[in-house]
Amino acid sequence: MEEESLLEKVKSFFLEEEPDEKKAEHIVSMIDEGRRQGRYATSEAEMIRNIFEFGDKDAKDIMTHRKNIVAIDSSDTLEDVFRFVVNESNSRFPVYDGDIDNITGTIHLKELMKNYLKEELRDCPLKDIPGMIRSVSFVPETKSIDTLFKAMQFKKKHMVIVLDEYGMTSGLVAMEDIVEEIVGNILDEYDKEEATITKQADGSYIVPGLTPLEDLERMLGITFEEEDFDTLNGFLVDELDHIPTEEEECHVDYGRYHFSVISVNDNIIQTVKIEKQKEE
Repeated sequence: MEEESLLEKVKSFFLEEEPDEKKAEHIVSMIDEGRRQGRYATSEAEMIRNIFEFGDKDAKDIMTHRKNIVAIDSSDTLEDVFRFVVNESNSRFPVYDGDIDNITGTIHLKELMKNYLKEELRDCPLKDIPGMIRSVSFVPETKSIDTLFKAMQFKKKHMVIVLDEYGMTSGLVAMEDIVEEIVGNILDEYDKEEATITKQADGSYIVPGLTPLEDLERMLGITFEEEDFDTLNGFLVDELDHIPTEEEECHVDYGRYHFSVISVNDNIIQTVKIEKQKEE
């Protein structure tokens, strides 16, 4: 009965035009008490709690500070940039002209690699390669992250640059930074896990949902054209046009392969079976 009561309180809170702060505090206290008594898993309680604190934070609160931004000089050659980024863990990088206070766009690792295959471009500065540098959005430090989240979703932006009151680069916010404000340490737990790909006796593969698409491209010899996501989970959710439930059977055919969703947990595809389609 209490779980149902909590659910109704949460739903009514978010349906209100002007949510009451005291009501939010009461719901959060109910969540904390339920977690202590074992009625809710720690991860579930933390996620709901973070949702209520979501609107209280601005871009400045979650951004990567300017001194920690890994950025690329647009005058660097494709060869130099490629050798630099392959040793980095990021897939997207801001690009600047002159200094970090003049960011002109972003580059994506996948696009960089495609152009690197063209030997005639390797000695060219990034800014001279058509389509290499994508546009970037700028937001003030005071931009609330709930508004920012919706804007980034609408514009399909994975990264924005945060400016201070003088128009100088203050930091950077990636979509994952915002998501982590809701799911807390859940993403960190996945980050620490090794993405183990297991080949079966029949030639199929059992693959974690958070496996980077770049790893699958190398392993399967397949090219994922869409660049709005980095993991197998993101690709499949986009192809299915919804997040599958834990009980749902989902299948996707792409390229020469058949993808079957095996397990889903916490709204993330956990395990996928990949089979090569038989040639007719």
